[in-house]
Amino acid sequence: MPQGTYKVDEVIEVTYQAAAKTSGLIDVTMEIYDETGAKDVVNFADVIMTELGATGRYKGVFTPDEEGKWRVMIDSATKPGSMVKDFDVTAANINSIGDAVAAVDGKVDTIDGKIDSVQTAVADLNDVSASDVNTATDTALSDYDGPTKAELDTTETNIRGTDSDTLKSISDQIDGLPSASGTPPMIG
Repeated sequence: MPQGTYKVDEVIEVTYQAAAKTSGLIDVTMEIYDETGAKDVVNFADVIMTELGATGRYKGVFTPDEEGKWRVMIDSATKPGSMVKDFDVTAANINSIGDAVAAVDGKVDTIDGKIDSVQTAVADLNDVSASDVNTATDTALSDYDGPTKAELDTTETNIRGTDSDTLKSISDQIDGLPSASGTPPMIG
C-alpha cells in the first residue's frame, strides 16, 4: 500500500525503524526503483540512510522525476530486516491543490469586491429624482448653442442655389431626371 501521494520533483523523506531499534548502524541502505519498476543506479544511486539521534530510526531522501508508483527497499547488511515502501507520485499533491484553491479563492474575493462596487454604483444611479432630471435638462438647454438665423440662411441658400429655386421646383427637377432604365426616378 502506498505511503501517500507525492508531487513530481519534490523531495520525499523516507524513515525506517531498524529491527529491534538497533542504533549505530552505518549501512542502512535505501534502494530506489523508478516509476517503471527499474532500479536506475545512474539517476537514483542507493542512499545510505542517517540515524535520527540514537533512536534506531534512519532517514533518507529522494526526488522522483516522473509520475507513477515509486518503490524503495531498505535493508542493513549488519542487521538484516528489509522493508519495502511504495510512493504514488503525481503532478499534484494535496498541498499543491490546496495552494491552487487558496489562489482561486483570493481571486474570487477580489471579483466579489468589484461586483459589490458595481452594484453600489448602479444603486447610486437609481437615486436620481425628477428635480435632478429637470435641473440637468435646463442646464443642457441653456448650454446648447443652436444655429443663428444667418447660419440657417446660408444653409438654405446652399440648398436652393444662386437662382433661389423653391424646394418644390428642385423636387420637380429631380423627378424629371431619367434613371438608368430610362424612366424618371420616384422621389417624395
